[in-house]
Amino acid sequence: MFESLENVLMQIMQSLHRQEQMMQLVITHFKNKNDVAKFLGVSVATISNYIKDGRFELGKHYFINEKNNIEFIPSGIVDFKDKSTKQNRVVEVKTPERHLHPTARKFLGGQKVG
Repeated sequence: MFESLENVLMQIMQSLHRQEQMMQLVITHFKNKNDVAKFLGVSVATISNYIKDGRFELGKHYFINEKNNIEFIPSGIVDFKDKSTKQNRVVEVKTPERHLHPTARKFLGGQKVG
């Protein structure tokens, strides 16, 4: 029984590894700021700002090639997007302000409600 589960698990792992390799081939088009900007849903100027202010790290998100041009590292860009998406999921819920009817306010004598 455990042997068949191990075989299934090995097949899943091999399939996952193959899918990961295929994804690396698909996302290797991050060659310039425009490609990265489209992927992240921001402007090219924002990508430049990410590089200037250090949000994109040399060696993690991009590198300088032999022609002294910036090239982006696909896995670093995907990780950046994942982290940015998780940080942006925080939603602030505001409690609506309560307003009393003038008669109720008079009746309560200025006491706060809620």
